[in-house]
Amino acid sequence: MLMLDGVGTMHSARQGPLGIARRCVVHLMAGLCLLLSSPEASAVDIKTIQSYAGSMLTPLEFSSALVLWQKESNWNIRARNGSHVGLCQGRSKYLIKANYKQQVQWCVKYAYNRYGSIALALDHWRRYGWH
Repeated sequence: MLMLDGVGTMHSARQGPLGIARRCVVHLMAGLCLLLSSPEASAVDIKTIQSYAGSMLTPLEFSSALVLWQKESNWNIRARNGSHVGLCQGRSKYLIKANYKQQVQWCVKYAYNRYGSIALALDHWRRYGWH
């Protein structure tokens, strides 16, 4: 007897433990292939981005950036939220193609130009939920 499972895969109703194990392996491998081909898998490691940001900021500014950019993008340089993109969710088309170093530099300049520092940008974010 043949049956369809929840995702439309046809299989025998009497598979037994070996059939179930095979099906699990197939599904796990398919999921792994999808994961490895995702843009996040080929993205720059978070620690690399944080190390670069830490090298250009004071400890206070870096600790503020750690919190702010975690909330904004989870340190994902390809993050999107409507028209906002990148590490600090800026509204610049430049950020779409910018690498992690360019994004960190842009985000630092933005925070300093608009708020005076990243710490003040974080204060604004805490007060209003955006920066």
